[in-house]
Amino acid sequence: MASDGRLIQLTELLSTKVKAVHIYIRENNLPDPSFDASYPPVFDLPLDVDVARKAALEALDELRSHLLGPLGTISESVTSRTSLVSLHAITHFNMANVVPVGSTCTIPEIAEKCNIHPNDAETIIRHGLTYRLFKQQPDGSIAHSAATRAITTAPHFQGWVTHALGTMWKTTPFIVSAMEKWPGSQEINETAFNLAHGTVEPFFKAMSQDKTRVQNFSEAMKFWMSNPTMKPEFAIDGYAWDSHAQGTVVDVGGSHGIIALKLAERYPAMKIIVQDRPEVVASAPKTANNQVEFQSHDFFKEQPIKGADVYFYRYIFHSWSDKYCLAILRALVPALKDGSKVLIMDHIVPESGALSPYQERPFRAFDIGMKEAFNSKERSESDWRKMLGNVDERFRMADILRSEGSQLSIIVVECGGGGTTS
Repeated sequence: MASDGRLIQLTELLSTKVKAVHIYIRENNLPDPSFDASYPPVFDLPLDVDVARKAALEALDELRSHLLGPLGTISESVTSRTSLVSLHAITHFNMANVVPVGSTCTIPEIAEKCNIHPNDAETIIRHGLTYRLFKQQPDGSIAHSAATRAITTAPHFQGWVTHALGTMWKTTPFIVSAMEKWPGSQEINETAFNLAHGTVEPFFKAMSQDKTRVQNFSEAMKFWMSNPTMKPEFAIDGYAWDSHAQGTVVDVGGSHGIIALKLAERYPAMKIIVQDRPEVVASAPKTANNQVEFQSHDFFKEQPIKGADVYFYRYIFHSWSDKYCLAILRALVPALKDGSKVLIMDHIVPESGALSPYQERPFRAFDIGMKEAFNSKERSESDWRKMLGNVDERFRMADILRSEGSQLSIIVVECGGGGTTS
């Protein structure tokens, strides 16, 4: 008897994994999945249940592609160019915020409150309904769905969506044009962002000239950093800081010291210097003692703190191409002593083909995001080794540490006389 075909295998796998999630929901008296506005935006699931959920989504992804077929899969991708239009308009015109929770609005009422034409509002809302954005009532009026309610209630979520669609979605179609205009460029002002927004300024400088964009970007970063996979505790617990308990640590690009202040709590004899741009340092919190010091520093210039035990870079290098990463690290080299550690906490993406297409896709999406804004990239282990090997002969990648549940890894670079990157 012939074995079951791939469609049946995927269907059975999907059923098994969905049942595991269903059992957890029932046994823990959680609400059954629903698109109603009362449904919570997110649940924290135990690791084993979340693994089952992700396996179900992966099986569903492959099953969908098989059922669509090659032509159907590509056709759906092409027509999906319109899929974000309604979400963009809903956030841009603040539509979700004008619909009362627990009540309804007519489309003309929404249009009037948002100062847009009723015909335009109808086009957007009708499209959004097909993505379960809002919920149409039997009388034709509009109420919240779980998704639009999440836009209004989940902390910082609306700012993240607005930044993604208001700034970056406009940028993405220019990636190909930027590749044609500046082939292989590593420059921060030769990007899709520059073409899309008609500017010669790098991303952050251009963004800083628009207060609304600055606010949306700030909200987007708060939302991103609130992800449990980005918890600062991973930086504290993921490395043996005990060996530097009485040493000096320099947190380069450390913003307002979220890591430094937690280190100081745990290691009262540790001296910590947080370095960042002058405007960031000016708004840094005041500390009760001199254990944590804030210092203005441009990390492309020579490191002024000589002979520290640890130089720590958290989530810095992914925004810079190899050319600029090398410049940042070479500016550090004169400050190093034998035995200094350089800790780089950043993404390490899997090598191409190491995961299934579904599992690898988010990493490649991050990679595209870095390309379009900065001409940078997300790096695999081999990419990191290659880049670090070009910094200085004393650099040696000694270890890669990653805590369970962390999105970021800690690359431990040891610096000693005559060493080489391994």
